[in-house]
Amino acid sequence: MIRVGLVGEDPNDTSSIKNLLDKRYNKKVQFYVLTRTETGYGLDSNKTKKSITIEFGEKKYRFIVFIRDLDTFESHKSELERKIKWFKELDDLVNNKGIFLLNIWELEALILADIDTFNKLYKIKHKFKGNPMLQKEPKELLKRITAKTNKKFKESHCPNLFKDLDIDKVEENCRYFREFIHEFNKKIA
Repeated sequence: MIRVGLVGEDPNDTSSIKNLLDKRYNKKVQFYVLTRTETGYGLDSNKTKKSITIEFGEKKYRFIVFIRDLDTFESHKSELERKIKWFKELDDLVNNKGIFLLNIWELEALILADIDTFNKLYKIKHKFKGNPMLQKEPKELLKRITAKTNKKFKESHCPNLFKDLDIDKVEENCRYFREFIHEFNKKIA
């Protein structure tokens, strides 16, 4: 079994990505969430960097997936460069055995890539034909479209929701996730 570490800016994010990837890779890969207590910009701290270095060395992970939200459009170059710099600094600490999943805007954009599953779970009929990467503040959109329903979307729903998403649809409908999966497959080959 291949051991892969997950580092993210929120426990919901790492659990969500773990649940989504498990749908395809659970017979080949075991995922382990690292830095459970650090969130958001706490990932930039020296304490986190030291923790990741120690865990990577002790636990013998093949590689680590670093998960971060861009919180803006991909065209915002300065923010994009800042997040890439963050990844490269951490990747250096794990001997360049990292892979980066940079969510454009937020993790919730991946839900828009499989809106049919979301509709079924929340008993709505929202039409989303656009590019999930171009949806500003996808989390807020999901909250708005469920505001008048019995079940209202909350960020804490993501880990369970991601268990139901169709990973093939997400990959097909979201370029940055498709590129991530391509890199992921190369790492586990």
